[in-house]
Amino acid sequence: MVSLTVAAVAVVTESMRRALLQSLTELEQLAIDAAFNLTDGHPRQTLTTSQATIVQRLPVLFAEAAVRPLADLEYECKESFFSLLGQHSAPIADGRVFSVYSSSVATMAVAAAFAESGSRVGLLHPTFDNLHDLMNRVLPVVPIEEGLRPTERVRAAVEGGASVLFLTTPNNPTGQVVNEHELREYVTLCLEYDLTLCLDTSFRGFDPRAQFDHYSLLESSGVRYIIVEDSGKLWPVLEMKLGFVAVSRHWRKQVEHALSDILLSVSPLVLALVRELSRDSMAGGMQKMQQLISRNRRIVSDAVRSLSDVRVLDEEARVSVLRLEFESSDLATEVREELHLTGMHVLPCDQFHWSDPSQGRRTLRIALSRDESVIQRLVTTLIDVMSSRKLESVA
Repeated sequence: MVSLTVAAVAVVTESMRRALLQSLTELEQLAIDAAFNLTDGHPRQTLTTSQATIVQRLPVLFAEAAVRPLADLEYECKESFFSLLGQHSAPIADGRVFSVYSSSVATMAVAAAFAESGSRVGLLHPTFDNLHDLMNRVLPVVPIEEGLRPTERVRAAVEGGASVLFLTTPNNPTGQVVNEHELREYVTLCLEYDLTLCLDTSFRGFDPRAQFDHYSLLESSGVRYIIVEDSGKLWPVLEMKLGFVAVSRHWRKQVEHALSDILLSVSPLVLALVRELSRDSMAGGMQKMQQLISRNRRIVSDAVRSLSDVRVLDEEARVSVLRLEFESSDLATEVREELHLTGMHVLPCDQFHWSDPSQGRRTLRIALSRDESVIQRLVTTLIDVMSSRKLESVA
């Protein structure tokens, strides 16, 4: 365990307490240059050989992007990206898939469109807090508990006065997926109760269970829908990424207008890069990424089994984040502080529970899109921290 003066520990502890008042993104920003940043879900592992080859071709892609029509590059990028994720029926040819800088920008535009229409949103709880924050700045948001069945979630939305049901699948941080049967149930219920179904599928690439063709069902049903897609969780290319917003015909004009207030166009170079990375993933890169996440999840799970007072949650999850639940909220905070002192940054889960932060105070979230050596270093440090605390309690 790192040895510090009482004054230094007091400063760090107060800093950690203040951090609980910040958003998750602000906490992630604090750790961006840390030696061991395991806070954000963005990929920070080493490039694969084929990905490195694509990056080396950036000057060639730049030259291509400089002369080709933007519309052609955008179409190729969308076709490649959505095909990679099994979304073959996405309304690309109909002009109802919009490219944006990131999924957060997509959420801003969607929130603006909902606000303009006078909507109230029923949002999944827990989930990443910026979804709530971006929505709640411009329109009312009510919590929809994750533990509820589809019928119960829709009932909670209707009873809360919501006209939009907003789900994340797979969910961040729990990894819970809306399967095909459940999606059909949501579509039927949203049609019955005249709700818009909004999905954030930013972590779709990690879980094959989330890669059935959502758009085939949505387009044929006539339900009003909006889906936010994201490339930013998939490839470690220094935040060169895209978000996408796919909409039903009902929402096209509102979302298109909201986007016009935010951006002119995305970078044609990034379109070309995402196209190439998507094609590489279809040729085996996706499987390699999923295998890395699975190995890292297993490394943490195996280590935690040897420890008392802590357990891994969400054992069926396949996303690139993992939650640890501790015996008490005090223990979770103290372990996070000890990890912080060694240069290891992980996230508290209070803010994921945006409607009731107390529900997340026993839990920490670890990012898994890292090299295995980083994850091994984390578990070694965690074991040391927990062992030292046990020895201190015995003494």
